[in-house]
Formats: sequence, structure tokens, C-alpha cells
Amino acid sequence: MSTVVEVRNLRKRYRRSDPLAVDDVSFSIPAGHAFGLLGPNGAGKSSIVKMLTGLSRPDSGSVAMFGASPAEPGVRARLGFGPEDPDFPKYLRADEVLDYFGRLLGLSASERWRRIPEALKWCSLGEERRQVRQFSKGMKQRLGLAQAILGSPELLILDEPTSDLDPVGRRDVRALINGLKERGTTILLNSHLLSEVERVCDTVAIMSRGRILKQGPMDELVPEGKSLEEVFMQAVEATTTEAPLPDFIEGRKS
Repeated sequence: MSTVVEVRNLRKRYRRSDPLAVDDVSFSIPAGHAFGLLGPNGAGKSSIVKMLTGLSRPDSGSVAMFGASPAEPGVRARLGFGPEDPDFPKYLRADEVLDYFGRLLGLSASERWRRIPEALKWCSLGEERRQVRQFSKGMKQRLGLAQAILGSPELLILDEPTSDLDPVGRRDVRALINGLKERGTTILLNSHLLSEVERVCDTVAIMSRGRILKQGPMDELVPEGKSLEEVFMQAVEATTTEAPLPDFIEGRKS
């Protein structure tokens, strides 16, 4: 089985005075697998996603997708990316947004005409005629997912794809991931929703403070009788300290 994503000894620090945001991280993702990147806020997950998508450069280490650098034009054409907080031109409608991205992808007019209605129907925006400035957070999230799959990518990177979605939207994302896996698409999923990850991912890596604490196939990492949440909390709690309640909450005088 070929390897689609190869990350080796990745390090990233944003300022000299800051701790490492990503500290010696290595992992690989085989073709057709879903890989879950898990961790609390500030663990380094989004920093890794930015380096994979070419939005940021590592200080050291290497990132390869399809055996090449993320900066290669041929690589980017095979990649779909759904950011955590998608932002689009506010005075465009959903179909106009996708037409713009379809042009960037190099899709012909006939192919855009075919794909855009299908993508909008999937994300429940097929009948939507308002401008993006009138969209809720969940609607923008759905449009971001439609944009991510418009090019029929071989590798799909999703950064917190269900963060603003309702239960129906989360179900649709699960169905999307499982459907893409069946057709051989490789997926990297960065999410706080452990129950969602447990349902769709083949392999997971648990991070804290820039480092990977545990990683492996789901059936090996999560023993029978335990949940991914239990394994996650056990790993992360060893690296963090529970903050005490403020005195005013406890009812004590300062």
C-alpha cells in the first residue's frame, strides 16, 4: 500500500521566546486511510495542518505528500482542504463562491456546471440564494466542506470540520468520510470530537504540547471495553495540571 502523507521529525516555533508548537512529530498515512490528529487546544494540530497545506514552513524536519513537497503545483491539485473557520467573500452567493474555487482548480465551465449543484445539494445549500454575509457559522462550515471536495481530491485535510455543525451536519460529514474512504481517498482529520473520530478513523495520533504521546491503529490504541475518550484523557492528563477553581467560585474571601 502506497504512502500518501509522510511527516518526519517536524519542528515549528513561531517566536524565539515561545516553546515549540510542534516538537519532533512523525507519522505517515497510507492511501485510502483516515488518520485522526487529536489533542487539546494548543497541542500543535493546526500548526501541522498549516505545514501540510503549504501555509507555513517547518523549522526542521520534512513533509511529503504523494512523494513530493506540498509546494509543488501538482501536489496542490490533488489536495482538498477544509479549514476550521472558513471565510469567503461576503457579497457572493454559495454557487458563486464555488464557481470561483472551481476556476482556481482549473475545472472547465461544463465541469463546474455539473459539480457545483451536486456539492451544494450535499451540503444542504442547494436552494440557498442569500449572500455569504447572511450565513450562520454552520452554513459557512458546510460551504467550506463543499469547497474542499469540489476538486474530487485524492487527499482531503479537514481541520475541525464539525465544530459548528448540528447533529445532522455531523452525520453528513461521517457519511462523506466513509464514502470517500471507499473510493480510495486519503483523509487527515483534525478534531476535538473524539466520538466522531472513533467512528471514522483507521489510525489516530494523540498530541499534547507539540508532541505525539500515542499513535497507532484504532483497534490497537483503544483496548476492548474502553473508549477513545478514556485513552485520550489518560494520555493527556499526564502532561497537564488541572486548574483550581477561582476563590470567588469556591466562596472564599480574597
